[in-house]
Amino acid sequence: MKRAEKVDELWDFAAAHPDGFTWADIRKECPWAADRSHFFGIVRALRITIGAEDTINLVCEPQGSGELWLYRLVGTYDAARTWNANRLGDIESRLVTISGVSRSLVAATDGRSTDGRKSRLIAKVVDRLIEDLDEVIHGPRLF
Repeated sequence: MKRAEKVDELWDFAAAHPDGFTWADIRKECPWAADRSHFFGIVRALRITIGAEDTINLVCEPQGSGELWLYRLVGTYDAARTWNANRLGDIESRLVTISGVSRSLVAATDGRSTDGRKSRLIAKVVDRLIEDLDEVIHGPRLF
């Protein structure tokens, strides 16, 4: 089965389970979902696909300590508020990590090499994005 077919199957499964489903639920019906990392890859592909086209998202929320998380399709920002807050925090944290790693790559590479040019561009863009996000939170710096 091709990746796109698995994405379609995940979409159909999620739509058929409006109250949500766990990884254990889908792996009973979809053999490709038995491998957890492969399942996560198909979830990612579905999110990329629907994220480019709609406000719908496949959110995933914890059900309790040691429990499998619950996946469900939602179509509004409010329905995904907890998920969205978690994702934004995760993105911001990753940007800070990317910034640090890219700066170490800048120091370690020749700026004329492909790796050196890539690391410098990443550092420049990510650092600017972090500054812009800081302004959203704290307002513009006057000095």
